Amino acid sequence: MKKIILTALLGIITMAENFAQEKIAPRTEFTLGLSTAVLELKQGGTGDITVNLNRSKGYSRSNAVLTLSSGLPEGVSVTFEPATGVMEKSIATVSVAEHTKPGNYMIIVNGTIQHKNKGATLKLIVGERTAAGVVTSIH
Repeated sequence: MKKIILTALLGIITMAENFAQEKIAPRTEFTLGLSTAVLELKQGGTGDITVNLNRSKGYSRSNAVLTLSSGLPEGVSVTFEPATGVMEKSIATVSVAEHTKPGNYMIIVNGTIQHKNKGATLKLIVGERTAAGVVTSIH
């Protein structure tokens, strides 16, 4: 009798374990990633990063929309090419004006597909341009 109960209990645990593993990797999902986590620019500079969208079959033909879900410091702008569409990659161009205050800033890039949102964080380091054109950065 104890063997039967122990066998049944072991079977239930195994089934629950398999069910839990299936939930970890859903079939319809996408991820958003950046080619770099840190971008260092001087005042007046511009830099590009690649935004990668990895899609499962359920998201492969859906339009994506790239935006920012964080505010930008004064003098910083970010544009995406393309910003919308069925894409795997987009180029984000980050521009820093001459008057932007040097420092470290966090920018959150947001991707939306089928009303589902994913985000990735970019650390922007703005360095001061000196009179001689030498860049000093703040870490």
